Amino acid sequence: MIILGIFGYHNKVTSADIQEHTLTPMLQELERIPDIILLPSEGNSSIYVADWAESLHIKTQVFQSDWARHGRSAQRIRDERIQKECTHALVYLSSRSDRLEKYAESLAKKGKIVFTSSSNQMLQMLTCLEPQVAMPEPQVAMPEPQVAMPGPLKKASTTARKSSKGKVQMLLKFQTTK
Repeated sequence: MIILGIFGYHNKVTSADIQEHTLTPMLQELERIPDIILLPSEGNSSIYVADWAESLHIKTQVFQSDWARHGRSAQRIRDERIQKECTHALVYLSSRSDRLEKYAESLAKKGKIVFTSSSNQMLQMLTCLEPQVAMPEPQVAMPEPQVAMPGPLKKASTTARKSSKGKVQMLLKFQTTK
């Protein structure tokens, strides 16, 4: 079952842009449509995704942020509710902050399949792998893992990080080819 959670939003896009640059490449990678889509209530992109889902008879659930009750943490609380229920994620990145990019990386480390869409409509897929060897010292360059990725995505970058328990996690980023 694919439960797609949407995080963030884009307001300066059209419905055709969302469908052509985000939804279609994502569906090609997933090879099937989601069973349920969890949407935030804000943003034009949420409206366009909801209309698209309705045309394909996909169930949607809209999550409201209670700004009056929770104040500035309302968005974080809403995103945590979506995160608990979703198996896959689509994160619309902001050009003003890297908070959502870090959030997407944390979702990938938790084992979710994560797609990110930048403000210029570049779609990336994040995958988290644990390498077999320990992380080398910072002076030594880490070798690039060999990853075969079918479909329209190509490898964009690799980042290695140590978790709080000392385990090394490899975060691979893939982006669509044009």
